[in-house]
This record gives sequence, structure tokens and C-alpha cells, in this order.
Amino acid sequence: MAGQAHYTSAPPSAGAPHGGFRFTAVSPAARPALDVLRPLTAYARPPGAEDHHGFPVAFAYDRPDEDTAVLTRTRLTGRDYTGRWGNHFCHVLYAAPGELAGLRPVELWDAPHWAAEPAHGDDLPDLPQLVPGSAVGPDRVSRVLAGLGEPGARLLQRLLTAALRALAGEGPGAVLVSGDPDRIVDWIAAVSYTLPAGLAARLTFTTYTARPQDGDRHLTGTRPETGERAPGPVFHLDRPAWDGCPEPSPAARFLADALGDGRLDVLDAVADLWDAGHADGGEAGVRRLRTGCELLAPDGGTGTAGGDGSRLADLVRAVAELRLQAAGLAPDRLRETAAHRLAGGTAPLGDVRATLAPLPEPYRSAVLAGLLDALETSAALRADALDARACAFLASLADEAPDLLAAAPATALHVLRHAPGEPRPAALRVLRLHRRGLWDDTETCDVLYDLLRAEPAAKRRAPRRSWRRGPAPEEG
Repeated sequence: MAGQAHYTSAPPSAGAPHGGFRFTAVSPAARPALDVLRPLTAYARPPGAEDHHGFPVAFAYDRPDEDTAVLTRTRLTGRDYTGRWGNHFCHVLYAAPGELAGLRPVELWDAPHWAAEPAHGDDLPDLPQLVPGSAVGPDRVSRVLAGLGEPGARLLQRLLTAALRALAGEGPGAVLVSGDPDRIVDWIAAVSYTLPAGLAARLTFTTYTARPQDGDRHLTGTRPETGERAPGPVFHLDRPAWDGCPEPSPAARFLADALGDGRLDVLDAVADLWDAGHADGGEAGVRRLRTGCELLAPDGGTGTAGGDGSRLADLVRAVAELRLQAAGLAPDRLRETAAHRLAGGTAPLGDVRATLAPLPEPYRSAVLAGLLDALETSAALRADALDARACAFLASLADEAPDLLAAAPATALHVLRHAPGEPRPAALRVLRLHRRGLWDDTETCDVLYDLLRAEPAAKRRAPRRSWRRGPAPEEG
């Protein structure tokens, strides 16, 4: 059950001896939360405005805490019961996040629950469910994007980038500036429909405020006369412009392009991957979304992890959060993504075995195969990324997973030459690969020759053991 409440400036009553702004009607579920709801009921009229007709409606969505979702719809009503100018009416819906399951909050823009006038002195009923309106949907967003063409696509890419950064706590929220409140709703909806429903339920917003500099929502709408007050990235919607706004991230570009092209199946696939993980938002939820986009992008993405030294660890951590078996992602797709992600690394890989441990099979082998694919394409990457520990683990694949190592002969030679220990164990591994038919005669001879050449000169010049000192130990 969702609670609801009405808030406006009203005369004294039997239950409220003092007149002024107050809750005039409240449902049972909302009554315990009035202290939480009161700060969300404010409304400031645009500077210099005198006539309340045509003032924008402020439709807002907030998450005061993990267990609370609040929707408000506020409009200026003119004069209050004393004749004072500036009264407003706010209708509040108070719910647990689970009551929004399957909905995007922006879909409640014109929900049938919103009251036209405040109730006075009456208890309101709780709402058995939240019912979306009919004005906001994917078709509306598609029409907006189709009408704007390339400028609209680029605006959505940048706006979504800013929204994801704000959701992850990586930057301030975005400000949307327009004289048309419906246009602001359009772009909040556009961002919302690129996201899985569970992550869209974390996206806080308001369609209007006169003080954008004071807000902490992810998306904040305001009018042109107050837009310059905003400190964060500002998007001017009346003339699509984004000067000073972030460049599109790979995930934002992938999602925005899918929505703009009408490829809703792609967005559904991203949502399936996201839903297979834990139902969380913030940094973890955005990281899971970025990884899902990277896995599904045709080119495997361009890598969204942090510095080069943690690319493998970041990838494994993000992939493990996706619960790939539940999502049904093919291991080969993960292999391709890993190869693209890891090809840009430059720092040592470190303990590869321990890093891969959180992944179940066959996904652990898929990431390992992708790593070998990346190493095979670049001698510089092999030199930079393969320290002694990584070489020792990869060399052991000649025994544990010879097919993987045999598919990357240049990498195999590198790790067999640089793994700790003398050349003889490495040579035996090479011969083992040859006997299994995984390397041909030419490859085997070349590798054995290189291993022999790499043997320390001092060991090659060492005198043979004298027969007088007893027999030499049997060689394996």
C-alpha cells in the first residue's frame, strides 16, 4: 500500500489550531513519515512572476533513504485563505521501492492518483497500487529523438553520461533548462528508458525548481531565467546545447543509440544482465550497467575500468556481480569483451589465478582466453604486463589447460622463457604440447631453440660431472 498526503496553506481547523502551510489530509501509511515528507513539499515561483497561470508544475521523485520512495506533484495556486500571494498545493505519494516494481517513476507524471484540489480535514485512503498515466512512454521518447535527429542523439548521450556519473557518485547531477515543462519531462523520460527499470527507480529528479543550485537530485529541471544559477552540467533543451557537459561514455553512447534506433531488444538484454545481479544502485549498480553494455556492444566496448594496473581485477569483479549463469550470457561473448578490455593494459597483471578465482566455469576460462588473445596481439603488452608471477601461472597452463596456451604461441614462448626456474621444465612442457598435436614441428623446434639460447651461459659452460664422483642423477 502506498500512502498519500496533501500539503497547502490552510486556515485553522479542529485538528490544526494554527493556520498556514501544513498537511491538510493524510492517509494511514503516510502519517508516520510526515517529518520526512515535509521538506519535499516546497515550491518557489519563478523570479518576477506575478500571475500563477502558466507556472510550471513541479513533478519530483526522491529517495530519502534505501527503503523510501517519494513522488510529489506541486503547483502554485495563487492566494491563500488570508489573501496572501504565493500559496501552492503539493500532493505527495509515499511508497516502498518495491511498489514501483516494473515502473519508471517518470511514468507517474499524469497518474490518475493526482488530486486537482487539496482535501481539508479528511483522511485520505492508502493506494493499493501505483498506476502510471498514459502521457509518458517509449513511443513519446522515440518521436522526440526522431524529430531532433543527430543533435538529439548527441544530447541524450551526454545527458545520460552525466546522469550515470551522478548515480555513481562521480559528479553532480545535470540541470535541464527549458521554458516548456513538457520538454523537461521528455528528457527525464529519455534517460529513464535507457536504464533498466531497477536503476531508473534510483534516478531522482524534478521537472522544476527555481533554485537549481540548491538541489541534490540526479536530474533537475528549471526555467531559462534561473538556469544560470546551476553549478553542474547544464543542458539547454530549447536549443539543444551542451557546452561544458561531459563527453559521451561508451555505455551512454551504446544505450542512447539503441533507444534512438528503436532497438528495444538491446535495452532489454542490458536490463536482463543488470537484473541478474543484486538489486542495488549507486556505484555498484552503475558499474554493473557499464559492464553489461560492454559485454553486449558489437566491438566489446572500449573499457570502462579504472587505471591500467587494475583492468583485469576490475573486469572480474564487475562480471562476477552480473551472475552470468543466471543471465545466460555466452562465454564466447565474455571472451571477446575481455580481449578488448585487456588489450589496453600496461601494468603487471600480478596473481592471475587469484584474480580469476571469483568467476565460475566456464566464465573463468573465457576471461583467461580473452587475456591470452590480448597478449597474443602485442609484444609490448606481453613485456609490460607479464611479471614473474603471471608468467608462472600462464606457463602452468601447458599442464592444466594446454589448448588455451597452445592457441597463443607467441605468449606461450614468452611465459615459458620468463617463468621462474630453469629452461628444462619449460622444454618438457613444450614437448608435451607437441605430443598432443597442439604445436607443429616447426613451432616446437623454434621454441626449443629459443629456450636453449636463453639458458644462462654459465650453466652451458659448466663442466660435466666427473665419473669418479659417482653417477649423474637420472634425467627426466
